[in-house]
Amino acid sequence: MTSFRGSDRNTTGGRLVSLPSWLSTPAQRYRFVLVAALAYLVIRILVAAWAALVPFFLGLLLAYLLLPVVNVMDRNAPRLLRRRGLSRPLAIIIVYVVGIALTAGVLSYFIPAVSSQADVLVSVLPTYVERVQGLLMYDVGQILEGIPPEIQEAVNTNLQRALGTVWDGLQKGLQVTVRTVSQTVSFIIGMAIVPFWLFYVLNDEARGRRAFFNAIPEVARDDVRCIFGILDGLLSSYLRGQLILCVLVGVMATISLVILGVDLALLLGTFAGIFELIPILGPYLGAVPAVLIALLKQPILAVWVALSFFAIQQIENLFLVPRIAGNAVRFHPAVVMVIVVVGAEVAGVWGMLLGVPLAAMVRDVSRYLYLRTTDRGATPEMAMDSLRASTGLIERPARAAAEE
Repeated sequence: MTSFRGSDRNTTGGRLVSLPSWLSTPAQRYRFVLVAALAYLVIRILVAAWAALVPFFLGLLLAYLLLPVVNVMDRNAPRLLRRRGLSRPLAIIIVYVVGIALTAGVLSYFIPAVSSQADVLVSVLPTYVERVQGLLMYDVGQILEGIPPEIQEAVNTNLQRALGTVWDGLQKGLQVTVRTVSQTVSFIIGMAIVPFWLFYVLNDEARGRRAFFNAIPEVARDDVRCIFGILDGLLSSYLRGQLILCVLVGVMATISLVILGVDLALLLGTFAGIFELIPILGPYLGAVPAVLIALLKQPILAVWVALSFFAIQQIENLFLVPRIAGNAVRFHPAVVMVIVVVGAEVAGVWGMLLGVPLAAMVRDVSRYLYLRTTDRGATPEMAMDSLRASTGLIERPARAAAEE
């Protein structure tokens, strides 16, 4: 726990208020103000330049995913290479070469096929929208035959308006994204720089980690290490599990659609894999485009497509999630749905994607800090042990993770 010095006290309202030891002297307080001002300035700059920094955020995500592979190769490299400091750069180069080769091999087929099907979808999308709208209007009209004309007109008007709003929203969202990110010169420059920047991040990760923790006041250093261990355990489990699930679900959906003879099977399977990033609701959203395309071809085909996606979801829930993603976030599905909806309202698509892992991080960090502030005065190690026992938290030991 934070220690206090009896001699360094301020009087507030007739009471003596003790200052933490890391704020006990004027020099320490000035340093705290300086660090806070610099942090505020950095945050303002990051917010102002977010579009140019998108490639670097993607690079950090890639570095986080590649770091365990590089660390394993570095630790198992020949002793001669490690003594000369060549093992880690060589490991990074090998990861680069293998990753680029695999990506090029997969994308040489995947990108042209998806692009071709996307061109077809774009060319026929207005026709599809009209046919879906006609189908919906016909079915709704049949249902509303016995309803007064005023209500029918209101329902029809609102339905048309809703369909138009969805279509306009998709178009405007795509235009804004392309305009604010992809067409900026800074974004293009960032994409060109990121591979070289990523090399230095992976190569000097341990040195940067030590420098970061050394900059933390010693009294808070163990707590920061423990919190980083909690975040690392949650984020690594969640991210790697979600990415593997996206690939597997996308492959299963594509195979199912090809077997059923649905048009644009590869593109629709890709959509299903991407939507898998959204917890709980993603599988349902990913099935909608495939069901609609099948419905326009043959109604009974839409039923078979819906059943195939239901079967994929059962396979995912029963076999894939427990073995791949585990219980990374440990939320009840009902709670996850609420978090996804609230995240979408607060931050749009990013809120839907990141709301659940962020909520899990806040929950576990709050539990840790609660344990650290109990009257018994639990040490960081005691708080971490209690947190693991109560939540089943799986993470690398905080100190070992910090000193790798």
